[in-house]
Amino acid sequence: MHKLSALYYVGVPLLLLTALYIKNKKRDSISISLVNGPATTCSDNILGNLGEYYRQGVGEHEFKWQKEYGSVYRIKGVFREDRLFVSDPRALRHIYQSAGTRFLKPTARREFSRMAFGRGIAYALFEDHKRHRKLLGPAFGQIESRGMVPVFLEKADQLCQIWTDILLKQESNTANIEVTNWLSRGAIDVIGEAAFKYQFNSLTQEDNVLAKAYDSMLVNTFGLPTRGGVLAQQVLVHLPASVFWLLERLPSRSLKGLKDVARVGDMVAHQLIKERRQALEQALESPPRDVLSLLLQANAETSAEGRLTDEELSANMRTIIAAGHETTASSMAFLFYELSKHPEVQQTLRLEIMETMAKVKTQGQCDVSVKDLDGMAYTLAVIKESMRIHPVIYGPFLEPADNDVIPLAKPIRTLDGRTVTEIPVGKGQLIHASIAGYNRLEDLWGEDPDQFKPERWLGHVSGFNPASSPFGIYSGLANFVGGTQSCLGWRFAVLETQVFLVKIIQSFSLKYPKDAPDIVRAPSGVMAPVLPGQRGKKLVLEVVSVS
Repeated sequence: MHKLSALYYVGVPLLLLTALYIKNKKRDSISISLVNGPATTCSDNILGNLGEYYRQGVGEHEFKWQKEYGSVYRIKGVFREDRLFVSDPRALRHIYQSAGTRFLKPTARREFSRMAFGRGIAYALFEDHKRHRKLLGPAFGQIESRGMVPVFLEKADQLCQIWTDILLKQESNTANIEVTNWLSRGAIDVIGEAAFKYQFNSLTQEDNVLAKAYDSMLVNTFGLPTRGGVLAQQVLVHLPASVFWLLERLPSRSLKGLKDVARVGDMVAHQLIKERRQALEQALESPPRDVLSLLLQANAETSAEGRLTDEELSANMRTIIAAGHETTASSMAFLFYELSKHPEVQQTLRLEIMETMAKVKTQGQCDVSVKDLDGMAYTLAVIKESMRIHPVIYGPFLEPADNDVIPLAKPIRTLDGRTVTEIPVGKGQLIHASIAGYNRLEDLWGEDPDQFKPERWLGHVSGFNPASSPFGIYSGLANFVGGTQSCLGWRFAVLETQVFLVKIIQSFSLKYPKDAPDIVRAPSGVMAPVLPGQRGKKLVLEVVSVS
């Protein structure tokens, strides 16, 4: 069958089924229609507000909506379905305390995850999710994460040397460097070495097949879609898992990245599992302390019913690679973007780094230790502030497994004039957890929450009070969420980011090129910097040696 014909004969019935499903769902479910929210026009009857939300940069409309309607509001989705946006701290805590049991990932989120990474922790629900998390958790404990600092230092030094070599080829000792690619390659080398004792060598080998498969996979699949792309993605949110079995078998350029990651990732993962099992069996003393070794040891020691299969181990490895490098690399890209826009912050940061490095040298150390990193107050403030402004996991959506009531920290006024402190929601109601919105709440972050001000973390901004929030596992930030879905590798990510930041700012000054268009924060599952009208991640900075 011709490709367009196949898509037509499949797509049209799916649209009709979705419209019918939403109509019946409205009739049967608890209504949130009295929650205030932005209006739509007659031309938005199909996409609702989602055309604005997904076709602009992250926060372009969301922050305006939040300022007008508060930390809980309603928007229109496809075929005028109601969706709930939530940035209220107490509401988010309630949702994430029971995520995976009472609040679930919609089928589309789980199935897209399965297509790329398999049936790992990102796919699992209920007791199955607890089984995965119980085994993965210890491998990402604080001791193991802090013990990975030498790996972070090695890869950060390697990246700095590559940039130095690029600059040496320029007469002016200055070069415009596209940094997202290099940061991604550095991050995937880190996760390979630290998590699996595997050398991807992505920094030195451009043709690494796994690194190429993961590069820009999410932004190319989901980022800044056309109106038709938004419709296609959002229709799938309402369809059963069986539809995705059919979707995988249709020719689709959009899904090619997910399929490539699945094919290449599974091949590499199974090979690593086989090699690491053999190494563990032969090791008499001091077994390896990487994440995979710890996971395999824990898996072998657990009961048969709690054990992960090789397919599940492979899926979790592929998930770790994606979560451990895509999110960290994008987060670092936005961090360096902010520093390129704020030279005064960059200079203050560099002074703290130089003072710390001088102390390290005086004490006879080879390089910074975890203790040194913990003592760099301004450096940590810069990292936290960039994470607050640019949460790369910006708005995951969930749905209640049954009717529920969501409590609020701050009351809202409904369209019929009532002031309410809780919101009843029906089974299957789509709820967007507005991580980006939460990170801009003036009640938590003080005055000028839209401004990049690292000083707010040092007590220099009025109204700064993240300690009052019951949500977030790192400094009150929502980036790593909380509860049963909290990020297992958050300590790993923060330490890795800090080491790369210290090494790069010690060596280079970063400037945003004059007359360059400003970046767009592409909504692609993991937020990524892109240039207007272009595909794929891109952030070009003017890099100058400071040595």
